[in-house]
Amino acid sequence: MRIVFVHGMRQEGHPAAEILHAWRASLYGTWDRLGLARPAIEPEMPYYGDVLDRLTRELHGGAAVVSRGAPGAVQSPTEEAMIREFADAYGISDADIRAELGTEVVSRGPANWEWVQAIGRVLESRVPWFREIGMSFVVQVDAYLNRPHVTQAVDEIVVPFFKPGPQVIVSHSLGTIVSYRLLRKTNLPQVPLFVTLGSPLGINAVKDCIKPPKLAQPAEVGHWLNGADERDFVALYGRLDADTFCTGIENISDIHNRRDDAHSIIDYLADERIARAIHRAVSA
Repeated sequence: MRIVFVHGMRQEGHPAAEILHAWRASLYGTWDRLGLARPAIEPEMPYYGDVLDRLTRELHGGAAVVSRGAPGAVQSPTEEAMIREFADAYGISDADIRAELGTEVVSRGPANWEWVQAIGRVLESRVPWFREIGMSFVVQVDAYLNRPHVTQAVDEIVVPFFKPGPQVIVSHSLGTIVSYRLLRKTNLPQVPLFVTLGSPLGINAVKDCIKPPKLAQPAEVGHWLNGADERDFVALYGRLDADTFCTGIENISDIHNRRDDAHSIIDYLADERIARAIHRAVSA
């Protein structure tokens, strides 16, 4: 049995071994705390953070991504749809956006990037996480889903780790999208457990990019476990179920991560229920 960790967004600049060590230390430390024997396996992790960051920056003219726009900024329908969806979820009204625009006369209609940028600025002022990383998240997700050369570059790094033979796949954030897409495309013989943590798969703009085929649990996955903290901004819809994604997924949606980062993978892996489920799968 193998464990494959698939990391998420904004991991650029962090050594791959450092990220793998942090994930492993959290999971194995939780097993130790629970009195669960460590299996004689070593987790593996494909690292695509630097490649994704470089390709995303190239799409934006090499500039850091900010909501006010940068020279050469990509103005994609998916970026727009995600920003509008976050605004709806956080109660940002048309009046709020018009107040941000001031005397500028701008239509709220589709494909109006001035209006969308104003939404981003309001989100930044109202929602701390969006000010810190929101637009970076939006553009990295869009780049992976809609720019074929970015998709290919990331997939080529991850696919070699999805090898024949039983494996537990533990994914986080954007990594849940990457893993889900590849599980639908590849013909792995056995994945007894697929774990998604802090997943954006329920976001409508994301789902629009990954179907068809119909949203469903990949055939080779024995059990799908989804975990979310209700305060996690990336997991906008904490439960992946018939209403938000598909049937057959077990959800643990009352995880409570540390207050300063509800999206923390270290805290997700420290949850007793998540850690026990992974341990059962690798020990079977």
